[in-house]
Amino acid sequence: MKKILNIGLLLLTLAGITGCNEDEQFEGELYKKIIYLLSDDNMAFQSAHELGKESTGYVSVCCGGTEHIKQDVTIELEPDDQILAQYNKINFDIEESKYAKELDPSKYNIPTYQTVLKADSEDNYALIPIIVNPDGLSPDSIYMIPLRIKSISNYEINPDKQQVLYQVVLKNEYATMESTTYYQTSGTEIRHTTIGDKASGTNVSRVVAPISKNQVRVLAGTHTYSPTNVTKEEIDKYAMILTINDDYSITITPYGSLQMEMIGGAEDNYWTIDKKGRYVFNLHYKYFDNITVTDTNNNNNTWTEDCWITMEEKSVQSL
Repeated sequence: MKKILNIGLLLLTLAGITGCNEDEQFEGELYKKIIYLLSDDNMAFQSAHELGKESTGYVSVCCGGTEHIKQDVTIELEPDDQILAQYNKINFDIEESKYAKELDPSKYNIPTYQTVLKADSEDNYALIPIIVNPDGLSPDSIYMIPLRIKSISNYEINPDKQQVLYQVVLKNEYATMESTTYYQTSGTEIRHTTIGDKASGTNVSRVVAPISKNQVRVLAGTHTYSPTNVTKEEIDKYAMILTINDDYSITITPYGSLQMEMIGGAEDNYWTIDKKGRYVFNLHYKYFDNITVTDTNNNNNTWTEDCWITMEEKSVQSL
């Protein structure tokens, strides 16, 4: 009986020691200070920059752990020449046309690669500013500034979060690439074919992309696209530029090879803001396209032909 009792006491003692060790390990992990760069699962961090001016975004250097740091931490970053290739391989594999591009150094400035996490600050992060001039960048490309932690003065670096791809996202007052901007478009389409004119109502969700301070790009007529799989050929063939003027008029011009003409003047092509604060574009134009024609008076015979299409439409921003 005494032997059994001693074994029981030994097991309880061992269990207590194990429990203490586990508690100590948990506490160590809980309070450990880990330095990392803020990003999503793809190591990217999006920052929107308004076209038409320089603006400043920030890379966030953070410290994990439940307790605040007890001493200042100096962190230095540096350019990273590997992370972008990894990102492209993981996300796009062999589709090189979709690869993210490293932002040209002429388009940005990083005044300092160093920052300090202050022990006397309530924040558990510090910022490194990046000044960006987005003018001339394309809404169809992904632009990245690849960075990594070069050194820290105290604590440890999270090896899974020591790199970041600072992604420059374009925006203006009328559209943003942070998420797809749609305008709900309705109006009248008239197809001028060899068998006469045919009018019909239209309704389409139109993608609107920012290209300069006061310009956006749209596709003509009822053509639309998904930003993730649109081709350069589609953009070249169907895209138009809407220039939003200070006098509330809109000027329509081709973006690529599209044959199109604006119809009328400011009384036909203008913008307003509705009661909900949404931009509204009123447009009148015609463009040349290859379409399928059906002759309902001749056994529904069909064929394709090139013809002019007149559009009179109203596009309302989706909020």
